[in-house]
Amino acid sequence: MSFTWTTNEIASQTLTIYESNITLNKAACVHFEDVNYVLLGLDIDKRQLGIKPVTKEDINNNIYPKSQLHRISLGKSYGRISNKSFIESLAKEFNLNFEEEQSYKYKVSFDIIHQIMIAQL
Repeated sequence: MSFTWTTNEIASQTLTIYESNITLNKAACVHFEDVNYVLLGLDIDKRQLGIKPVTKEDINNNIYPKSQLHRISLGKSYGRISNKSFIESLAKEFNLNFEEEQSYKYKVSFDIIHQIMIAQL
């Protein structure tokens, strides 16, 4: 027998960038279950998008300016961060053309030490 075993794509952590939001699949949402806000960041040189969960304690201690907080909404099978202006900046920087493609999907990893989800664009 020579089976070729497939991977479980449902278990893969992915994010999808749409014209008006970033959507995380259920597997990626596990890192954001206990938060309502995140930080969004770009590393232009490494071509990476970072999403950092912000805890209630972080908010209460004013660790991050409120202007940097982005709301994350969690559904049963997805998470969504809506911020059209951020997506426009992202699209311009990384040449994402939403007239040609409806969305852009990326696998993500979670840096446990820095508590940041990273997508390699």
